[in-house]
Amino acid sequence: MSLINLYLIDMSHATNTSGVDRYVSTLISGLQDVADIQVHWIHLRNDDTLLFPKEETIDHYVKFSIPMPQQYNTIIAERFWIRKYNRQVYRLTKHLFDGKEKRIIHLHTLNLIDLAVYIREQINCKIITHLHCIPWKGLYNSDKKRFNKLYQLTYGNAENAKKPNPGIYATNNCELQSYAAPDALLCVTNCAVDFLKKCIHRYSHNIRVIPNGINDLALHIENQGKKTKNDKFHCLYVGVVSESKGVVYILKALRLVRQQGYNVSLTIAGTCNPQFRNQLKQDFPDLEVDVKGRIPFDELKELYSACDIGIIASLQEQASYVAIEMAMFGMPIITTAVDGLDEIFTDGVNALKVKTRFSPVFGLSVDVEMMAAQLIRLINSEKLRKMLSENARQLYEQKLNLELMINRTLEVYRELSQ
Repeated sequence: MSLINLYLIDMSHATNTSGVDRYVSTLISGLQDVADIQVHWIHLRNDDTLLFPKEETIDHYVKFSIPMPQQYNTIIAERFWIRKYNRQVYRLTKHLFDGKEKRIIHLHTLNLIDLAVYIREQINCKIITHLHCIPWKGLYNSDKKRFNKLYQLTYGNAENAKKPNPGIYATNNCELQSYAAPDALLCVTNCAVDFLKKCIHRYSHNIRVIPNGINDLALHIENQGKKTKNDKFHCLYVGVVSESKGVVYILKALRLVRQQGYNVSLTIAGTCNPQFRNQLKQDFPDLEVDVKGRIPFDELKELYSACDIGIIASLQEQASYVAIEMAMFGMPIITTAVDGLDEIFTDGVNALKVKTRFSPVFGLSVDVEMMAAQLIRLINSEKLRKMLSENARQLYEQKLNLELMINRTLEVYRELSQ
């Protein structure tokens, strides 16, 4: 079997570990024992400690790190300058491609499609775009007015409404090209495929849905002692604290639960700014909340094992690693019924779901009363907690494990290399 030369290309920021960062490191780990894949990781990084390009051979792969220019967001808005930057990236990494056969670029940041296409113009290679998110949904955090307009257009139209102009969904100059130019598109959810089919006119029709998977880190799950509704219940939120993650709705729901006489606390594990901490003290002084900030995964594993209920209140989410981790650790989970979360979980079987509400005036929000009611259901029923825990763990083992993700991804690599 001849060697496939795989080039993973992404960009990241030193201040935050994103889902894309997690995916790339997980994929590299999962490919380490695959004999016919040679991995090259071209990593563009916004990091004050990375001043010069750096090439390393690490175990079974080559990593080439390149500093991103200052004010990259300004540069990416100008195609002239981003193409200048892309040419420099290829100049620095050209030796990784020279003399190789069966070259596949697996792109993990849509902004980099210009780079991938430029490389394909220079050499014979295939391009895969990996759609880790639906970009316009990120506008919830940055441009609520535009988000609300697109949400209403996408989900509020009648069945026979005209197909919208795809340009209104584009969040940067490169996005539409990212869907049309690659030889294959990998999506992590079916709702991403629906977005392409309903909202985008031109896209690669070689589309695969491959859910994220992770290696089993919860081989020895310690069963929590039995609790009654009179005991204290520790809830856990994991992830960056941003508007679209819905943390404020969790806090409001917990307040309603406490007002019903239940003893609940919340641990928040994830990056948050000082303004959030101040707002928390000011707006929710009656709640017991432990804000741990960004913590090492070994410490996070302890929280997954120790806490009683995992809560996800996202207003937009694709293949959430937090959801997969909570399932892996067999946590009873309460989650919003949005996007990929709605696909992953079955209500009343392996999680309890909470509806969202949309108003053209007030936008998208979480049904706080329903979230509080679901929390009370879990607290009141040890049998329900046990069932959800066992079924969530089974869901991970059957559908969200690393081996399944790697095998499906290898199928795409090998088909493209033919």
